Amino acid sequence: VLSMMLARELKAPDAAVKLIGLGALFHDIGRSEVPQRILRKTTPLTRAEQEELERHCPAGVAIGERMHLPPEALVIIAQHHENVDGSGYPKKLRGPQISLLSRIVALTNTYERLCNPVFAGFALTPHDALSTLWGQRRNQFDATAMQVFVRCMGVYPPGTAVMLSNGTIGIVVAINASRAIKPMVMIYDPAFPKEAAMVVDLEQEPEVTISKTLHPDALPQPVCDYLSA
Repeated sequence: VLSMMLARELKAPDAAVKLIGLGALFHDIGRSEVPQRILRKTTPLTRAEQEELERHCPAGVAIGERMHLPPEALVIIAQHHENVDGSGYPKKLRGPQISLLSRIVALTNTYERLCNPVFAGFALTPHDALSTLWGQRRNQFDATAMQVFVRCMGVYPPGTAVMLSNGTIGIVVAINASRAIKPMVMIYDPAFPKEAAMVVDLEQEPEVTISKTLHPDALPQPVCDYLSA
């Protein structure tokens, strides 16, 4: 979904948006041939283990070919771990050697993995994941795609748990394209059932601001469950 959103924002034609959705959906299908002990390992991989992991890209292409996926989707499967600075894998491609659709999926895939790693304890909040990509890793990704992605996701991406200046806790549910610091926030209030939770447009609340972001682990369990943080 993120890949398709970003492709649309980059003015890709409808056919390309459909292809990127297909490629993104199946991008990691080759991981089915990688041993779980490697996929779920929390300590650094050995060189042999890293080579085994990297094999999921060509393995995914082979599976995709048997599924008769379009060539453009196969390229995404092959290249979704390539970085424009040459630091990716499996072929260490650079810049224009990587298809534009693959460059988009490489970015959204990295963002998603930062937010939802194999072990939840390593997860970053959407806000921190976006900050990490922009502040530490943006040279690895297509510059235009990165700029547009940051604009689309906003300062506080959807899914970011926040504390407001009045002490209320909530979770960002939508961005404000005109005022990035004033998103829509679903408020934790046990007086209302979760299904009827109040959503506040901070642009309509000039006295209320976001004071800080919160990691879900820092939230009491009832709050975390209510907000689905």
